[in-house]
Formats: sequence, C-alpha cells, structure tokens
Amino acid sequence: MPEVLAGGVRFNTMTLGQAGPVVVMIHGLLIDNHASFYMTLAPAVAKRARVVLYDLRGHGRSEQPPSGYTVDDLARDLAGILDGLGLGGEAVILVGHSFGGHLALRFATLYPERVRGLVLLESHSGMSELGEQMAETLLLKGEARLEKVKELFGNWLAQHTARGHADIGDLDLDALDLEAMDKDGRATVERLTRLPRRRKSSMVTTARALRDHTTFVQDLLASPPLVDATLASIACPVLAVYGADSALRTDGERLARILPDCRLEILEDCGHGVLFHGTAQVRGLLGAWLDEVAP
Repeated sequence: MPEVLAGGVRFNTMTLGQAGPVVVMIHGLLIDNHASFYMTLAPAVAKRARVVLYDLRGHGRSEQPPSGYTVDDLARDLAGILDGLGLGGEAVILVGHSFGGHLALRFATLYPERVRGLVLLESHSGMSELGEQMAETLLLKGEARLEKVKELFGNWLAQHTARGHADIGDLDLDALDLEAMDKDGRATVERLTRLPRRRKSSMVTTARALRDHTTFVQDLLASPPLVDATLASIACPVLAVYGADSALRTDGERLARILPDCRLEILEDCGHGVLFHGTAQVRGLLGAWLDEVAP
C-alpha cells in the first residue's frame, strides 16, 4: 500500500482498478479505517472505476500528528493526497460513510471543481450533535467514561456506527444487555466480539491515542457547521443512502431538500449501519448511479 505525504503528514493509501472514473472512499471516525470499504464496496466498484482508499489523519496506518483535525484540515488532507497520487487535475466521485460523508460535503464546498459527484452513506449533515456527544464521552476518564459509554451504547453509538466509533476498549461486552439495545447496537456488539484480539486492541489503542494525545476532540468541536446556504451551493449530482430506522434519516431528508441534485434512497430494515447491513443494496444503488453520472 503506497504512502503519500500531504501537508507534512504521511497517509496510508490503496488504489484498486485501472481505468474509468476516480472514486474516492472516505471512512468514518475513530475505530475505523479504509478496510470498511475494502471489505464491502471497493472491489466491486473497482471493476468499472479506479478506486482510491485512504486512512484519515490519525486513523489506521496513517500518521497521527498532535493537531490538525478540523473538517477543513481533513479536506485539505484529501486534496493533498489526490495531488500526491497524480490526480490533482481530475474531478473525482467521493463516497463517504458517516463522518466521511460530512467530510465529502465539505470538500465539495471548498473544491467544487474537483468533485464530479457525491455518494453519502448515512452521512452527518451537521456536526454539532456528533461533536458534542463525542466530546462528552471521550473527555471523561475512568469509571465515568465507562458509565457514559454504557449509557450511550444502545442509542448514540448504535445510531452513529456499526463498527464502534467510540472508546469501547473498557467495555465488558459480555455484560451488556443485548435485549435492551436496538438492532444496530446488537450488531455492533456482535461485530466487536468477532474481531481478532490483536486487531481490536490496535484499533482501540489508536483511538485512545487520538483522544488523549491530539487536539482531535477540540478540533472537531471547532469545525463550522454546514448551513443550508453552503449546502445549496453544491451543484454536482448526489446519491444519499440512509436506513429507515436510523436517527440520521432526518439528515438525509434535509440534504434531499437542500442539495440541488440529490437522490435520496431509504433502505428498509436498516439503521445507521447501511454499509455493513445493506451492503448488496448499497452496491446495487451505487453501480446504477455510476452508470448514469459517470458512464
């Protein structure tokens, strides 16, 4: 996997496919990396496009500098990565999951000439709730943090991830009440218990370091919201995919109202984890949409 230096930071990247439009996939926050897409959508899309995967600053195998984690910082990272891969002059299609979709939206407002289209998978249309909840949880210590994560696990964690984008390293997974959780919460626990011990430890260690030794939380809170007027300036075609049972469904409906060229698809029997629980449906929707916007 080639490394790319952008803004003085080393990024872990992967490219699949040889020809066609460039599709860049952006993963979610904390306990996540580009493997989310490699295990779900990327191989299929790479049959008809050039797919770029990368680990966000501070995540996966990318470098974890002490600062530079605002949404605008991360957007500049992406611009630098594309330049480093020799794609600076090509308009790309961005596929973002959860926070990755929010980052894709911000990138499209900062670099409209570099974006050919957007695919938003359960993406946050604003950052206030996410930032406040993350800060409230991640800045707690010891037992207080453990109790807060347990309190939120059945709703916030379940609603905002299917891979555990929070500090779950201290959770006693066997002691959690699965019956009291919604289906996303149960799926999250089941997925975490299946992770190899070494992989789980590595992801949690990376997330803890991000929380404790960088300005990640503060920078996230300092990131400006995407207001209606800003979103309305995004003229490229957008595919938005949300779960019928997700708390973020209202974000999808907001985007469908505001974005000039947005198609909203609601997947039944899915919550926030559409990338993992509705992989085949998402793959089909994405393929059909690509046939229209990037034939």
